[in-house]
Amino acid sequence: MTLTLLASDGGVVTLRPARPGDRTGMLRFRLAAAATDRIILVACAGPPPPDAAKDHAAEKDAANDHAAEKDAANDHATAKDAANDHATQKDAAKKAERAERAEQATARKGAPPVIGVAAYARLDPAGRTAEIAVHVAPHHRGRGIATLLVEQLTAHARQAGITELIGPGPDGGTELRPMLTPASVVVIGAGPRHGGAGHETLRALRDYGFAGRLYAVNPAGRPVCGVPAYRSVSDLPEPADLAVVAVRADLVPAALKEAGRCGVRCAVVLSKGFASSGPVSRQRRAEVLQVAREQGVRLLGPSSIGVLNTGPDARLNACLSPERPPAGGLALAAQSGPVGIALLAGAARGGCGVASFVSLGEGLDVTENDLVTHWFDDPATRAVGLCLESVRDPAGFATLVRALGRRKPVLAVSRAGALLESAGVICTTGIGEMLDTARMLIGQPAPAGARMAIVGNGGGLTGQAADLAEAAGFTLLPLTSATRRQVARGRDNPVDLGIDATPASIAAAAETVANSGEADTLLLIIVGTRANCPIAIMTALGEVVDGHPDVTIAAVLTGGNDGIQTFGSRAAPVYPDAARAVRALAYAHRYAVWRNTDT
Repeated sequence: MTLTLLASDGGVVTLRPARPGDRTGMLRFRLAAAATDRIILVACAGPPPPDAAKDHAAEKDAANDHAAEKDAANDHATAKDAANDHATQKDAAKKAERAERAEQATARKGAPPVIGVAAYARLDPAGRTAEIAVHVAPHHRGRGIATLLVEQLTAHARQAGITELIGPGPDGGTELRPMLTPASVVVIGAGPRHGGAGHETLRALRDYGFAGRLYAVNPAGRPVCGVPAYRSVSDLPEPADLAVVAVRADLVPAALKEAGRCGVRCAVVLSKGFASSGPVSRQRRAEVLQVAREQGVRLLGPSSIGVLNTGPDARLNACLSPERPPAGGLALAAQSGPVGIALLAGAARGGCGVASFVSLGEGLDVTENDLVTHWFDDPATRAVGLCLESVRDPAGFATLVRALGRRKPVLAVSRAGALLESAGVICTTGIGEMLDTARMLIGQPAPAGARMAIVGNGGGLTGQAADLAEAAGFTLLPLTSATRRQVARGRDNPVDLGIDATPASIAAAAETVANSGEADTLLLIIVGTRANCPIAIMTALGEVVDGHPDVTIAAVLTGGNDGIQTFGSRAAPVYPDAARAVRALAYAHRYAVWRNTDT
């Protein structure tokens, strides 16, 4: 079915099912193309081609629209023109101009360009609920095209027996930016009592140095932690981007309704009392979700422990976890609050740099799909770590993480391991392994191959590391004679220089091996003593890391490590034992193999 309709500005728009030939035109619409595995409609500028026979043949192709979606999802990682709310107006104008030129080029070839996409996917194959995604090209927004797409998609869904469509609406991923990088935050329920969720969250925001404007709401309207307070959200001097809700469960719907009416765009609900399977909790969840949708508020939770963004432009710590990991490139998410706290504690203890953390809680509105979509283009996120007890939309989530994994590593601890592994997710057995592997991949490339060289002063520890590496699938090839001649004492792989080796000699041997091109991975086994100064050794080895950005490098440091967790400007990881280092390298290598072979 092809429809020619009028947009709100009087222009002509063609709506029709997706065709295999639309794949290139759909690259800009990552969310809709990737989030669905059932039905997809596209909007095209102008009327359809006049050749009715061609149109009829194309409509027959539409019967295979599922294949078109999968093609679009597989290729969408190369998309470059998605709108980015952080871009300057000048950059946005350039993107719009490029998109218009692309449309004109497509039109010259005789095919109306794709300017919008709408799609839905059943959450359960036998169910009556589906998730919807809509996206319209930025320079075509405001013409009513999204409304036309949703109307036609709704009619199709009704005929298919679907009674409820849910989802974030247009540009789902971008709607999370006010939640993770808000300009203003209000904590509803922040009272004077120490230990209360609202009070502690407000104090955490203040102490972490939140970069925006901070407000509190409590019945007395009295300042808390030096932050101005009001009796109602309606009394605030401005609409807050983010509301953190910390009131009794029965008061949450009213708090959300008022926040939405006052212009709040996102809400994090810390309140408990929603998790049980009883009728009261079910009714509360349904009411909270209904209010959020009616008010147009993106809802995180309930039963969330909050959000964290370490970026200098945000400095957002609306989180109940006492842990403060260092800033870095790893984005984390967990459904369980205690698991989230364990994640942050592990990152802080191991020196794993975190870009952001999101506690999903009950996941009534914002889900793992939204986060993956948001992180796809987030420049601060260089790797993603997930702890998931369940996945609400397995097929859609697998499609999204597969696309994200081609761009940056995705790691997970999840019961849905088989599904995620097939989508390229690095599935580890626990939080420790996940963080160890993330540290390996955040600042350096995954191993280009299975060739490993080991250099150090570890004696028997060096030999043990070699055994572990070979058991994990790495190959320790003998060094060429030319390389051996340059290594102190002419050692072969593994290169053990002895416990009395100096920082300079260890660094020189590592430099020689890294420079030889004979290894994809370099593992350094260092034993510190009172005589050899581990700090001096790791400082010298940091220069080797900086000089070889294409070689994956890690170190094992035993004895007097003085809290050394990374070395070199790209923060190559330091581990306390060889088993952990080799496991992390093995996970990283399997990820590299998947990324190089996935099509």
